[in-house]
Amino acid sequence: MQTMLSLLRELEIAETARPNGEGTRWTFNDLRLGSVACVLEPLRIAEHSTYDVVERVVRTAVTGLCEAESEARIPTGWTFRAASLGRRIARSLGASPDVGMFVAARGDGEVLRSAEVTQRAALHLDAATKARFRTFGSRRGRLSGLEEGRRQQHPRALLRTEVDGEVIPVYFSDDLDPQLRRAWRRDRVEVTGEITENAQGQSVRMRATDIELLPTEPQLSDDELRAGFWPDMTGGQDAVDYVEALRGEN
Repeated sequence: MQTMLSLLRELEIAETARPNGEGTRWTFNDLRLGSVACVLEPLRIAEHSTYDVVERVVRTAVTGLCEAESEARIPTGWTFRAASLGRRIARSLGASPDVGMFVAARGDGEVLRSAEVTQRAALHLDAATKARFRTFGSRRGRLSGLEEGRRQQHPRALLRTEVDGEVIPVYFSDDLDPQLRRAWRRDRVEVTGEITENAQGQSVRMRATDIELLPTEPQLSDDELRAGFWPDMTGGQDAVDYVEALRGEN
């Protein structure tokens, strides 16, 4: 149960711009004596969070456990740390549903998401969290979940990427602190550095060497404009009419 609460907190950090020391507090809505059946509900929403965020977190947790049961990948919206926590949850379970775990997300009395979790999920998450390759490259997205201080030797943040929606833990050296402060809570940044990937090509972690601030909306460069690409190139005509008009003039 404690590991499940840690998983919910990690997913909440990934959903919010800045984590709180405690996170959302949970309480038992139902606890059956003589069994492990229980129902959890939020007792106090963290200052940095909202009810909508908590609902997404619960759905992501259940959906992720379902994904882990079927394939050896880091589940959608999960970080490397979340996958490690999910592995701890599943590794003590049996190999079939009757000795596994049933988990569900409910809203207004209705089941929104559900999953049957067995030891298979632990094996898949174990494979997904093993580092296989190291490359040098960049990823674009938005930074959130900054952690620094005594627990972290270097600042750590989460990069939610524009492509594939990966949530990558990124570690920054102290000399990148000014750039990190400028990039914090920006809608779009590009982080360059050493990327560690698993066997499936998912980014497990990243060590940053540079941060570039990007415009909120993608924009054409001066070179692209000089090459003849601009928003009103056709004067309001669709592509077919524009090309026919050019051919008529020739």
